[in-house]
Amino acid sequence: MLFLLFSLWHFNCKFNNNNMTEYSLSICIPSKRSLEESRASISSAIGFCDITGSELVVSDSSGEKNKSEMWNNIPLPFMNYLKNENKKESKWSDNWYNGIQNCSGNFIGVVSDDDIIVNLEKSVVDYKEISQTDLAGIKPIISLWNSKQGIYELNNFNINGNTAIERIKQYHDLSAGNNTTYYSFFKKEILNDIYKLLTYHPTKGGYLDWPIARACVASGKVLTDETKLLVYKNNNWFGDQEFINKQAMKLYEDCDLGVIGCYMSDLFHALDTFILIMRKKSNVPFDEKLEAAEYALDFHLNRLIDNYNRGPHFFKQVANEIEKINIEENIALKLKSALNILKVQFPNLVNDYLLFYEKSTESKWGDID
Repeated sequence: MLFLLFSLWHFNCKFNNNNMTEYSLSICIPSKRSLEESRASISSAIGFCDITGSELVVSDSSGEKNKSEMWNNIPLPFMNYLKNENKKESKWSDNWYNGIQNCSGNFIGVVSDDDIIVNLEKSVVDYKEISQTDLAGIKPIISLWNSKQGIYELNNFNINGNTAIERIKQYHDLSAGNNTTYYSFFKKEILNDIYKLLTYHPTKGGYLDWPIARACVASGKVLTDETKLLVYKNNNWFGDQEFINKQAMKLYEDCDLGVIGCYMSDLFHALDTFILIMRKKSNVPFDEKLEAAEYALDFHLNRLIDNYNRGPHFFKQVANEIEKINIEENIALKLKSALNILKVQFPNLVNDYLLFYEKSTESKWGDID
């Protein structure tokens, strides 16, 4: 409970000497859906921000004229509506970053444009007064909703480990495959840094939500504010295992990795999580973040090896390289093994991954300093 950790405060707007509003919290909605499909979500965010004194930033890549005309014609001082041109090469993460970098709040809560956010009562904490350096984010209660069952699960656990590796392990255990903590209110500098780096990501695939969430959790504790509620509409990931498998494969097919990309998903999770945790601008002490990053790297490389052992026929092209992975080796050699797999199976991604690593760590591939 947050009231055990912070002084009693409530949300409010404060004004500096230039009479410019300072926001404790920004709600960011990267929107690509039509006006009708996104209206309920944006409307809920307007109500939330009005009541809590928060900022609302909508980054709209839908290209729908009547949508932009409607929201631009509503004079709301706390709302910033951004028309983001949906270029052919643009990806979902580009629209998210466009919204995030235009947020001014100390914390940023990204809300999908089909989800609903609600303020239940006055918060016990003013987010502007939070000074804990080991806190990465505040999480609203997140309820999972499905059109067939209604609300069927709550995500209201805390991530309160004292070190990055403790928090990563804790998140693995508590999430149980539910990654909705991704929609927490994270510190602006953490989200902005991560999404800026994603502009260099080789695929910008929709599977990146897990590496992003782990990188945020590694950055600090995530504690629940029980006065806030996010209703997450989970129609896309609700069904039998066959349906879920098809949805997972689609994430990799949509970014041109094909079915083999899904089978080798742990290779991408290993690299992406390691690279994002090890980003140079992370607030986490070097040795601590290295410990957490290596744990994530080993975790996913071990899963890759297990998947290979269970179904070697899916990995024929890279069988030799997977068999060479030795988890007991040093980090540089494990990263070299992962890169060798890329060279064989996805040669077009190699240079992009080298650049992504360098932009994040400010070092050459495999260099740990």
